[in-house]
Amino acid sequence: MRPLYWIAAGLAIVIFTQAPDGRFDVSEIVGQLLVLVGWVGLSRALPRLPLRLTLWYLCVLALAVACALAAPDARAWLEDADPAVIWASSLPALGFQAALCHALARQARGAGARRASWWWTAAEVALLVAILANILYDGAGWTWIYGAGSVGLVGLLLVIALGIAYGPATWAGAPEPVDPEAKDPEKPAAA
Repeated sequence: MRPLYWIAAGLAIVIFTQAPDGRFDVSEIVGQLLVLVGWVGLSRALPRLPLRLTLWYLCVLALAVACALAAPDARAWLEDADPAVIWASSLPALGFQAALCHALARQARGAGARRASWWWTAAEVALLVAILANILYDGAGWTWIYGAGSVGLVGLLLVIALGIAYGPATWAGAPEPVDPEAKDPEKPAAA
């Protein structure tokens, strides 16, 4: 499976599933593991991808946060915590998604895929707006921007859609297409 498909599937599991009350949140961990598998494939397929080390750290940190918050007691503590703690717990995952969007926008631009670059940049901006809106709403008390963090959900859904749409692109880590007409050096030529 192509790397962006793994990432899109993992993000979809994280977003569209929720653990029942009093149970471990295994779906968040499985989703983040799928994102990590996709990231490993993407980093191997594109060794010159920008922000590789940053993306590695953020992906592993997002998985560690998902594991730490999988227990029902940890989730209950987080729900009662200060909004800044809730925001901070989402930073590794949101940071990974925003940095991935930035890196793939640069990859697409370098490959001449201007429209793909624009869409990846739009998703990155939406995720960054969500990160900053939470700071301004909770920290600065700007209540007039209530709901601006919802833009991040749109950005995340856009990342999933773009991962599915551009998964087959070679600039996005997909393998080069195989030409069926090419002769295999192992097979003898037909007479």
